[in-house]
Amino acid sequence: MGKSSHFSGQPLCSQIIKLLDKSKIQKISRECGGERYIKRFDSWTHLVVMLYAVIMRFDSLREITASLQAESRKLHHLGISMMTSRSTLSDANRRRPESVFESVYRDLYATYRTRLSSDSRIHKEPKWMKKLQIIDSTTISLFSNLLFKGVGRHPKSGKKKGGIKVHTVIHANEGVPCDIKFTSAATNDSFMLKPANLNKGDIMAMDRAYIDYEKLEQMTQREVIYVTKMYN
Repeated sequence: MGKSSHFSGQPLCSQIIKLLDKSKIQKISRECGGERYIKRFDSWTHLVVMLYAVIMRFDSLREITASLQAESRKLHHLGISMMTSRSTLSDANRRRPESVFESVYRDLYATYRTRLSSDSRIHKEPKWMKKLQIIDSTTISLFSNLLFKGVGRHPKSGKKKGGIKVHTVIHANEGVPCDIKFTSAATNDSFMLKPANLNKGDIMAMDRAYIDYEKLEQMTQREVIYVTKMYN
């Protein structure tokens, strides 16, 4: 009995893609210079391929392209018109500005932020929670510090692992971050604290890594409440 390539239902990838506006994404890419010298592998295809890779938890370009080629008949719901090669995907990752994806994320956040909290949380949460923002970072260790400056104290081996630090700001009453930045692991966290973006009555929760007395004074003058730990 032959296997059918026609499937019913709504795959996870398809559900996510329905939240995206293809024409708006392509417009954003053109404005950010992401469509220069591009023939077929446009920003829409690039974004969908990378979302597919994240959902499938792939770790390499080889895994991504091999899976796409093997499952090509089952991936029509992704709206991909071409099966990309490793070199094409690698070139796109290197050449297409990251500002394209940053702008797409911010546009999606602005569009769907009112839907990020369930109805039960919207009606039951205290007013102050809508003002509460939480800021934190996490380090993703890499194999060496050749590409990214190492972080932490030198171990006995005398070598430090390099890594990427993910800086995140999230509203306590929402389900996804409102701001994300990626830096080398050695970057000081305090750069992410931006008093100018905060208003009177806002509450900022953070750890000691974000203590910058000049910025704390600016927050005090703007009547922003902040909660942190004291240095010993």
